[in-house]
Amino acid sequence: MSTSTPAPAPKLRADFEAAGGKPTYVRRMFGRIARVYDLMNRLMTAGLDGRWRAFAAGLIALKPGETGLDIGTGTGDLAIALARASAPDSHVIGVDFTPEMLEIGRTKLERLNLAHRIELVQGDGERLAFPDNTFDACCSAFVVRNLDDLPTGFNEMLRVVKPGGRMACLEMSHPYSPVFRAVFNFYFHQIVPLLGRLVGKAFDAYSYLPTSVSSFPDAPGLKRIMEEAGWRDVRYYYRLGGAVAIHTATRP
Repeated sequence: MSTSTPAPAPKLRADFEAAGGKPTYVRRMFGRIARVYDLMNRLMTAGLDGRWRAFAAGLIALKPGETGLDIGTGTGDLAIALARASAPDSHVIGVDFTPEMLEIGRTKLERLNLAHRIELVQGDGERLAFPDNTFDACCSAFVVRNLDDLPTGFNEMLRVVKPGGRMACLEMSHPYSPVFRAVFNFYFHQIVPLLGRLVGKAFDAYSYLPTSVSSFPDAPGLKRIMEEAGWRDVRYYYRLGGAVAIHTATRP
């Protein structure tokens, strides 16, 4: 039995339709919050998001001469983590469809003296403009939940990665403890949108975040979607009591 992309909540579905589709809605939303995106990530996770990215990057670290792809790179934080975890002569390309995020990311790379190792380009994660078998590894952080079609996204990742290549996917998930789940859901659904309003006047954007997680598969469900897309050796690692999951896989 195949596993399809979960249906969005009714309110989200209406918002997507009003915007002309989920991709348009998501692109505009991230464009609006680009200037506060990094700060909100640190505040929402108490700085843990950097550790999660570093862990994910370490699982697929690039060897000398290898090239990696960061899908939905945003302001480049996962691409930076991958470059830092990898051989000095490896190369990372980050793809995102939001120009405002990429602009901030390029400024960050110049400041960190990493522009020679990381290239940020505009593109669509579901329609990657790269030939088959291009990359030795690919990764994403808090991205696949925003794809219009999950199987298509994982199929595209598989297509551009070489046989034997690695993949790491860092994403929000669902706490496995009922008690912690209740506490986390209160924080996520009530406090995070208020933080978004206070920090970036972006209540709607940070209401989208918890709502989008509600209709997203749990870690075992995401594992099945990856396997149906053709990925093998799929494993996942929980963080923050299961609120975050990091999946890894290999292209056969």
